[in-house]
Amino acid sequence: MDSITIRSAGPGDAAALSLLLGQLGYPSSPEDIPARLEKLYARTGSTVLVAETADREVIAAVTVHLFQALHTSEPTAWLTAVVVEENARGQGVGAAIVEHAERWAIAHGAEKISLTSATRRVRAHQFYKDHGYEQTGVRLAKNLAVSSTDTATATTPESSGKFFPG
Repeated sequence: MDSITIRSAGPGDAAALSLLLGQLGYPSSPEDIPARLEKLYARTGSTVLVAETADREVIAAVTVHLFQALHTSEPTAWLTAVVVEENARGQGVGAAIVEHAERWAIAHGAEKISLTSATRRVRAHQFYKDHGYEQTGVRLAKNLAVSSTDTATATTPESSGKFFPG
């Protein structure tokens, strides 16, 4: 890719982000994107970056989150929603936006960066390995959506008295 600029995403990027998220397998309405961006930016330690061409076409995006854990003093960075427009893949855009995300994470105190990737994304896994990422574990997920009848009887840590807020 000749020339790209990497910058923070804004509400004006909603249509492009919607298309990119669709290519990643997460169909999203452009109308939903500004509120999502607002929620992300309201959270300290989160950012959304986009890569755009010289003619201002957004062709890639990544979100970066910092989180503090009990087992380490420094925050860990987490990459999510890493996506490059299908027609721009293999041209260095992904490498550029991931490297920019890594520099952002370092500047915000992270000493480690992680990500998860669906098992079906074999090309993406190779991309990450080619850029120094190692497989260090297994991701497990659970859908926490409960029916309305389950909600009425659900016990939360707060209601059980076993939650000790900071």
